[in-house]
Amino acid sequence: MATLAEPKQQKVSADEAREVAEAAREQEWAAPSFVRDLFLGKLRMDLIHPYPVQDPDEVARAKPFLDKLERFLREAVDSDRIDREGEIPENVVDGLRKLGAFGIKIPPEYGGLGLSQLSYMKAIELVSSVDGSLTALLSAHQSIGLPQPLKLFGTDDQKKKYFPRLAKGAISAFALTEGSVGSDPAAMETTAILDDDVWILNGEKLWCTNGTKAELLVVIARTPSKMVRGKEKKQITAFIVEMTGPASKSCTAVTSWASRRCTTA
Repeated sequence: MATLAEPKQQKVSADEAREVAEAAREQEWAAPSFVRDLFLGKLRMDLIHPYPVQDPDEVARAKPFLDKLERFLREAVDSDRIDREGEIPENVVDGLRKLGAFGIKIPPEYGGLGLSQLSYMKAIELVSSVDGSLTALLSAHQSIGLPQPLKLFGTDDQKKKYFPRLAKGAISAFALTEGSVGSDPAAMETTAILDDDVWILNGEKLWCTNGTKAELLVVIARTPSKMVRGKEKKQITAFIVEMTGPASKSCTAVTSWASRRCTTA
């Protein structure tokens, strides 16, 4: 007779997990949100009817790329082959690189297309109509991968260093999930300790979308706690980690105040 496995001991309380989630919420809303207001019990029909018209200049800028992308997907992508082999052919990845599909929202001054979120969504819609694996590749790279957090929180030096590479197709991935705690950042066990001017990262991550192809990782790690009003406040930091080079790989913290190299242990 089968027996149920003993549940794993919870490493943090529900209150601790909720506190971390609440701290990550948007503090100031720069633009109205239909879904947010709906959640709060407010039906803002003025936000969806009549349907907003896209900026004509943005449409004109995005059209050449979207047309090329649609033609490339139709002519060069064999979704059945990708499913059979469990691998995206390198010629498809290179083709996407040449189109600029890895830098859709990266500013033009760094070599990206500099298109809007809506144009990005239209591109992902096209890709999704052909192959889900390509959707995962491009969307993970540009949403939870390095381009978006770098755009929002990176320093000028970090943007100058990484944006051109990302725009040319250096694939990025996101490393949060851990085997023993899942995707709960409050219970995360990976640590980052500052030793002089070097960050030492220790921990294990898994299920990193794009991890097998990535040149750059966004690694989430726990940094030393701070005391705020006499209470310990746990700190979580995102690090840019290079996947190439020697065993000790350089990385920098994505914060608004510092850019420091580190090694992974």
